[in-house]
Amino acid sequence: MKSGLPIPPVRPTPTAMAIIHGVSVICRSKGRFLLVERGREPWKGWLAFPGGRREADETPEEAARRELMEETGLGAEKLSHFSTVDLSQDHGSAYETSYYLAVFRAHGVTGEAAAADDAAAILWLDIEEMAKSRITASTLTVAREIVRLEDGKAFA
Repeated sequence: MKSGLPIPPVRPTPTAMAIIHGVSVICRSKGRFLLVERGREPWKGWLAFPGGRREADETPEEAARRELMEETGLGAEKLSHFSTVDLSQDHGSAYETSYYLAVFRAHGVTGEAAAADDAAAILWLDIEEMAKSRITASTLTVAREIVRLEDGKAFA
C-alpha cells in the first residue's frame, strides 16, 4: 500500500563506540596503598592509583611502567596484571565512551615517591582511610579486592 509519503533515507548506524585503553598500578606497602591526587580532569582532585592512557605503540605493561614513573618517580621490579575494568561503568563516570583500564599489581617497588606530571599529590593510605576520602569508585573496589585476597579480610 502506498502512503504517498517519501521514504526516509537510510542512515548508517554507528559500527563501534570509541574505546580508550588505559592502565593503572597498585603499589602497596605495610597495608597502605599509593594513591595520587589527580591534578587534571577528569576527576581532578580525586584520589586514584597512578595511571593513564596507553600510547599507540605501547603494551599495557610498558604503559603501566611509564605512568608509574611519570606520576610518582617509582619503578617496579615486576608487574602482574590484576584485572581490567571499564571506567564508563563507574558510578558517576566522567567518561562517555568505554575506557578499559588494565590494572597491574606492582612488586618490588623502587625509588622515592614524589608527585609529578598530572599528579598533584601522593598519599599512602590504608583501606579505612581510603573509604573516607574522595576516591574513585573503581579504585576503592580494586583496593578492597586486594585486601581480601592478600589479607583475607572481607568487606560488606
